[in-house]
Amino acid sequence: MPDITLISAALTSLKAAIDIAKLLRETDQSLEKAELKLKLADLVGALADAKIRVVEVQDALATKDQRIAEIEAAFEIKDSVVRRYDAYYSVDGSGRPVGVPFCLRCWEVEHKRRQLVFDVKSHRTRVCTACGHQYNGQLAGEIRADESNT
Repeated sequence: MPDITLISAALTSLKAAIDIAKLLRETDQSLEKAELKLKLADLVGALADAKIRVVEVQDALATKDQRIAEIEAAFEIKDSVVRRYDAYYSVDGSGRPVGVPFCLRCWEVEHKRRQLVFDVKSHRTRVCTACGHQYNGQLAGEIRADESNT
């Protein structure tokens, strides 16, 4: 898991910074100015590295939060679509398919409702504008409310 490695790297950087700070605190007056500057430079470097690692962890967590939100949204609309032949459709009050067709692949893989449009080359073919998957227009056509009873 990348999150654990990012967190581990951040903790390692923080531990190095803490160790340097302890060393500086515990040293006696005998440290030369050059040594002190070197240790302070090491401390600043370790803290900068830790800051970068923490930002990476924040980015990873934000990405995961976004993905969780997308999955939750897809789960909420799961019951609002139904498959008929080669497409998914919205459901009417009685649970029957109605309206424009949605891409079968996009719904099953990404849980996104993407409408199918007629292909410009062949009006017998419907195509998804997102993934490019093509469908037979007869098996993925628009369903009007009065047709959904069939």
